Amino acid sequence: MKTLGTWLSKPFLTALFLGIGGFLYGYDSGIITPSLALSSFLQYFGNPNAALRGAIVSVYQAGAWLGSASVGFTSDRFGRRKAIAFGCAWGVLGGALMTGAAHVVMLIMGRLLVGYAVGTITGVAPVFGAEIAKTQERARITAVNQMMVAWGFFIALWTGVGESKWQNPNQWRLGFAIQAVPALVLGVGVLFIGESPRWLCLKGRHREAEEAFRNYHYDGSNDEWCRAEFALIQVNIEEEMRAQGSLSWADLLRTPPFRRRLFVGSFVWAAAMLSGISFVQYFQGAIYATLQYDQDKQLLISGLYGSVAPVACILSLFFVDRIGRRKILIASSSLLSLCYLIITIIAAVFPAKPGQPTNEAAQRGLIACIFAVSANYSALLGPMTWIIPPEVFTTELRAKANAVVQVIHYSISLVITQCSPIALAAVGWKYYILFVLTNGLCALVFAFAYPETRGKSLEQIDEIFGDVKTVYAPDLRRRVVGKGDEDGIERPGSKSGSSA
Repeated sequence: MKTLGTWLSKPFLTALFLGIGGFLYGYDSGIITPSLALSSFLQYFGNPNAALRGAIVSVYQAGAWLGSASVGFTSDRFGRRKAIAFGCAWGVLGGALMTGAAHVVMLIMGRLLVGYAVGTITGVAPVFGAEIAKTQERARITAVNQMMVAWGFFIALWTGVGESKWQNPNQWRLGFAIQAVPALVLGVGVLFIGESPRWLCLKGRHREAEEAFRNYHYDGSNDEWCRAEFALIQVNIEEEMRAQGSLSWADLLRTPPFRRRLFVGSFVWAAAMLSGISFVQYFQGAIYATLQYDQDKQLLISGLYGSVAPVACILSLFFVDRIGRRKILIASSSLLSLCYLIITIIAAVFPAKPGQPTNEAAQRGLIACIFAVSANYSALLGPMTWIIPPEVFTTELRAKANAVVQVIHYSISLVITQCSPIALAAVGWKYYILFVLTNGLCALVFAFAYPETRGKSLEQIDEIFGDVKTVYAPDLRRRVVGKGDEDGIERPGSKSGSSA
């Protein structure tokens, strides 16, 4: 029971709730896939060509780009909770517009707003989770986002299967209506949980910060640990602010350590998008169509595809805190490159051509490799995209930098989702070669240019980049001896600190 209690800690349960944002991301990303395979949807919107289909998909990424760009301001100014609630409001409105879409412009506007909501939420939730987690559970807590993304995608794809069985010309509206529900639940519920202690410290609200910290970590018997750990966080944030001062957006590129932090935080998301996962997720229906599968079979296979990721993500929670980040990244990108190489060879040697016999074994092999891409990404690379960016930035940098990271993420995803249907129609299987090369290149970058951050606190990670001096417990005790609280810092052993 003690092990279960440790596993289901309050920060972990809070992260599960914040993971509704990840669920929304996965569901919003996934629901367009079965919609594009429904004849009722295509007929209602005038059988859009490849370019318009790409626009319907990619405008979501454009909205997410805008949300990510704004979240650095809203999160730092108003706090982690209010920034998430703000994004959720747009998600509810976007879902309503898509559900009631009378023409393609209305559909696109709704999808833009839903994207804005997701960009805002995914820019804040991982930061929030990392800031409330203990060091030994930080990877598991932030990896919850990837698990919830997978469940959102799973529900979306099987909703599409259900829609296809409902003989109604408005069958496609059901899936769009559902996406407003998680946005509403998260937007209201997030206002009833505690704020990030590190954000409160950054704003000089130390007493509130200590209360929030104890709310997340006090278990009735660890009073001394809570006081000592909170004091370390306070002092290290003070050191960050003394070393860095008040940072603007331009300061993110000011020094080599800042630039290295930004590279490490953003490249993992670039690698995720260049892995081809968004291409497979959004356009797998088109891939199955090239195999001469009808609508029902496309939707069924898409549903089965969506069932792989949740299982892989749950398994990842058991090892992400035990295996080094670099090892996971290198293994994932290398295996993804191999999967795409096999897909390319099968598609080239055994093409499915209308009116000609198909090689069923080759088709099954290609689909198995697509499923393997999902399992690999969901268990390995995917969780790292949520874990690494929030942990490599200092407290003052974290919101702004993570916003930039998400802008880069959605920018690359926007290009891929807009260009993929056009490229697939133009060059067919040759398009898969791109992902063979990009995944191989990413494996090399991870092997030779990435630091290891597993097992280090957010403050200790500063030592890797060398721009902030980390204060440890012995140093803190030396600073406390003979010193009062005239600087406003509450320390273990001080009068104000012992009142907690």
